[in-house]
Amino acid sequence: MAVRAVSLALGPQGPDDRARGGFRPCWAWLGVGVRYDACVIGSGADGLTAAAWLARAGLATRVIERESVPGGRLAFREFHPGFRAPAFVDEPAPVPDALFHAFDLARAGAILVPAPTSLAVWPGRAHFMRRGETAFLAKMQLRVAALRARAEAEAARVPPRWTLLGKREPTPPWPSGDLCTESLDGVLRRHASGDEAAHLLAQALCGRTADPFLAGSALHLAVPSGGGVAMSGRLPQALAGIARDAGAEISCGLEAIEVARVKGRIAGVTMADGSVIEARAVISTLDLKRTLLSLFRWNELSGDLAQQVNQFRFAGGTARLLVALEHLPGCQRDALRGPIHLAPSAEGFAEANAAWRAGTIPPHPPATIRVVSASDPGLAPRGAASVAVTLSGIALRPFDGAWTHDKREALRTAALAALDAVFPGAKVLASEVIAPPDFEESLGLTGGDLWGGEIAPDQMFAARMGPRTPIAGLYLGGPSSAAGVLGACFGGFVAARALLADREAGRP
Repeated sequence: MAVRAVSLALGPQGPDDRARGGFRPCWAWLGVGVRYDACVIGSGADGLTAAAWLARAGLATRVIERESVPGGRLAFREFHPGFRAPAFVDEPAPVPDALFHAFDLARAGAILVPAPTSLAVWPGRAHFMRRGETAFLAKMQLRVAALRARAEAEAARVPPRWTLLGKREPTPPWPSGDLCTESLDGVLRRHASGDEAAHLLAQALCGRTADPFLAGSALHLAVPSGGGVAMSGRLPQALAGIARDAGAEISCGLEAIEVARVKGRIAGVTMADGSVIEARAVISTLDLKRTLLSLFRWNELSGDLAQQVNQFRFAGGTARLLVALEHLPGCQRDALRGPIHLAPSAEGFAEANAAWRAGTIPPHPPATIRVVSASDPGLAPRGAASVAVTLSGIALRPFDGAWTHDKREALRTAALAALDAVFPGAKVLASEVIAPPDFEESLGLTGGDLWGGEIAPDQMFAARMGPRTPIAGLYLGGPSSAAGVLGACFGGFVAARALLADREAGRP
């Protein structure tokens, strides 16, 4: 069965309809009865996108998810009776327009509502930005689009089996390579001034940790955010429905513990309950270390590959406080529907990064407040409000031991102080702390890192593995891949694109 992969660059056109007819297993000589063409590990946006794209192209596809429902980092949580909020991310990175239309996500119910405004406040002053009015952000969107085009082109290009004299053809440099040598503070000060520069800095580093004065920190501008709030968490629901309609199977409550290989080729995935899902290829949306160090035995990786994976750095620095307010704050409605950054400054982010490296809680961690129920009123009772406070620069492992009750209370105090500075006198009914260990445990993220690894010159673009890996038949479709940080759903799409290209070329 020939599988024709359609490039996302063609616009809203999707992949072929599900093929009919039989398929003669190309691995029959291995003695392995293979039931699925592909098994996707993880049912976040990337995993569901990969499954939907492969199933629409005619591949028998199965998704496995250890949690009881799909969603991953886009999951919502009821943290107080009647109050719900996104547990980990307020506003995910944008879904590429062509992919959004290829799946017709709006018709499927995934209505994304981008924040119309962004507000930064300091004692005695504020800076207000409306969506689409900042020329610098428009230029950065063009850069991200060029990076996406390059990532898709890399996926569609099947590496040659042999090379002349053992040498590979040099690949052209990735777009935006100049960001690898520039500091975030320096770039922003060239294109903005004063409060606007500090405001843009807060947008770039919300929920992350970095020293904005260091060379290479400008790469955070190439990692987009602010793609819109998925009303009541409907993006995962919509993607799951699209994948199922295309023929993909989604199995929740199953945890993958090992990728099985026969004679060096992918044969399936072993579950924690001992069952085996037979598959010719695997797309993992776990991060790099979880994929290669947890799903393979220690002696199955070459020394060079194991060393490369072990040296990959993670930089999770996010903490959250979900807050139930008795009354919706009295403020301009547009301002409530966007992020509110509290007193951002380059010096503040540098101090928070230094505290993160030392394993201490910053005395005044950078904070961003989001009244999530202002965009989706169904997240709180009438007249009340669900609020999320995101703190940056919070270390996963404190220098003085594990996360205790007192340390979590220190996070709560810092977040509530930020909330009171913006909405003084607001009556808090309840709150829930989500500390860095909760990101690691709930999402299976190494280091609690939502972005799949530290954003640094030696860990971006071609330096990031994926979608292809050194293990034939294994593809990386999560945030650790080069495409995974370029938009919601995009890492999974690019992994699926690479798998289809390899099949078309006759690769296993």
